Amino acid sequence: MGHVVVFGNQKGGVGKSTLAVLYAYWLAEIRRQSVCLIDLDAQGNSSKSLSRFATGTGAIALFGEAETSVEMPNGQAIAIATVAGGKQLADVELAKPEVVIPAFRRQVICLARDFDTVVIDTPPALGLRMSAALIAATAAVCPIELEEYSIDGVTDMLKTIFGVRQRYNPRLRLAGIVLNRFNPHSLRQKSAMQELALNFREFVIPARISIRSAIPESLAEGLPVWQLPKSAARAASTEVMQAFELLQQRVEGDGEVVRAGTGGECGR
Repeated sequence: MGHVVVFGNQKGGVGKSTLAVLYAYWLAEIRRQSVCLIDLDAQGNSSKSLSRFATGTGAIALFGEAETSVEMPNGQAIAIATVAGGKQLADVELAKPEVVIPAFRRQVICLARDFDTVVIDTPPALGLRMSAALIAATAAVCPIELEEYSIDGVTDMLKTIFGVRQRYNPRLRLAGIVLNRFNPHSLRQKSAMQELALNFREFVIPARISIRSAIPESLAEGLPVWQLPKSAARAASTEVMQAFELLQQRVEGDGEVVRAGTGGECGR
């Protein structure tokens, strides 16, 4: 059974999709894993960044009763399969929770049997899609930009994660808070980092990813930042890989496989 890792924050603009995409690349290229990335955001930013790994399957299909098969795209050197976001996903928020959430969970359980890791990029608001993702997950990652409103957002997100764990999904663990878009020259961000350390020290990954132009440049070219042929990408690559190494230790925990369900839930 593979890991199911959700990237989520109830505030937008914190680099959630960027980190989800880079994490998928890192798992596939550096860790040599097979990865399925599910884009639950109606804007589909993760899908666009990973368009060369498109499977032809839309994420909206995972909320239906019919079994959805996701095949690895041909002709790629690394093993990533993208389940695309799109505007239709907004309709999920109007559906019956008792129908779409169990359906999504069953579909993700099946994918976790076919892939080493399923990465889920969520919309920047609490709703049925984010709830379904957390109920299906084994680990949650909360990216944060060090601004006052972002810290308010992470507080809400942690309440949601621990609430889901207590009520619906006891196997869900908080893998960590990832400090993203850090500006070492900003006194405001340094103050926010002190506040974060004071309140959430045990949850924060002890690494940070600075504001680097190389990161959006690389994704615009459909590449992970460590493949960008520019000297400016080296520092960004070092920070990203250090953060992901520490994050992965928490995702994997003590090495135990946390079972996502019992046999017989998948048709294949």
